[in-house]
Amino acid sequence: MARSLAMVAVHIHLGAFLLGTPGSFALVPPRPRLLSMASLLTAPSHVSSHGPAPLTSQSTSLSEAEALDLISDDAYAMDISSITEGSEKETYIGQGSGVNEGTGIGALSGFVQNIVGKILTRKNRPVYDKLWTIIEDDLLAMVKESVPELSPRRTWFSEPGSTPEPYTFATADGKCDGTVSCYKGGRIDWITTCKFFSNKLGFGNMRIDGWTNRDTRAPHMAVHLCIVFNVIFIYISLVPRANLLFDDEYNDYVYGTPKEALNGKQLNDLHIQCVEDKAFKQYVSKSHVVNAFMVAPTTLLYTIPYNKKNFNKVRDLSIGYVRTWLDMLAEEDGPLMKGVDSKETQAELLRLDVRTRQFCGRDPDTKNVVGIFGPEVTDKLVRTLWGDPDDNVWKSR
Repeated sequence: MARSLAMVAVHIHLGAFLLGTPGSFALVPPRPRLLSMASLLTAPSHVSSHGPAPLTSQSTSLSEAEALDLISDDAYAMDISSITEGSEKETYIGQGSGVNEGTGIGALSGFVQNIVGKILTRKNRPVYDKLWTIIEDDLLAMVKESVPELSPRRTWFSEPGSTPEPYTFATADGKCDGTVSCYKGGRIDWITTCKFFSNKLGFGNMRIDGWTNRDTRAPHMAVHLCIVFNVIFIYISLVPRANLLFDDEYNDYVYGTPKEALNGKQLNDLHIQCVEDKAFKQYVSKSHVVNAFMVAPTTLLYTIPYNKKNFNKVRDLSIGYVRTWLDMLAEEDGPLMKGVDSKETQAELLRLDVRTRQFCGRDPDTKNVVGIFGPEVTDKLVRTLWGDPDDNVWKSR
């Protein structure tokens, strides 16, 4: 809901599904909190001296008690009220979709807006359905084939012990509806697919987010796609789990080394490909919060006019990134396995992962999602994107 819900992710892009109105927002009550993105691998300097106790056990894996203690400090809490007031109007979704009054078709009168919304729905709904085949039939299918241990899990909308199944959500008037599904298994700690389409405003958003567990330092994966007017918005990234300023080996290996999944190309080659393709227009966020999250050097954040040729470009890029991610998940040695058997690395990964996965709590587009579905639905959507409701790490958030 990319910026988070509408991809919400870049703001459509990444936050996706976020929401939260400053001041009045209590979407996700402040709870034990996370590192700021800028801190990446190390705990923030302001962490209380009364924070987590030193790791003393000789075991190479963190116990549940140790893990919860590491993220119990206020530095790991979520605070929706920190979203800058008005910033939701500056997101790609906020500007063009009409979610906010005075922006996009939201600047039109009710009668005219209704007509324009119907026209856009007729035009964009088929594109939305086609884009969803990338998420569901290409990307998720690849993940299931590569990780046979993957199995469905329940969302935050369902009760403990209930049968895992996709959850469908909608606005009270039924003019905007969507679905979210969750899976877990192998080295994938949590993976979700989510989509929604507004028949009132004629735009749609979808995403797949894969969160890697601590058995490897392989990056996380995100592919967010949105259709607004006749333009596709994309956020495609493999999010690092290392501080790239200090870890040249990780940076070079993940983003600058030829990959079999890319037929010998590097992820950086795909980045250059988009930079040099005039059909792709780079999207530059006005939000310092969003820009701070753009830590992967080969993140693709673009708009591109919809046509068959450009659709295939987006599909190929999405498949290339996810194939590369899956190959890295399967590696048993090399830079991505360095230190994973130490408690120090496990602690660093835990803290970084929690903060990364909770980014949507600060993403301006979270407020756009709240504007569409309301705080209660948005809260559960955000939590579903974060992690497993049966995992105590996420229960404690």
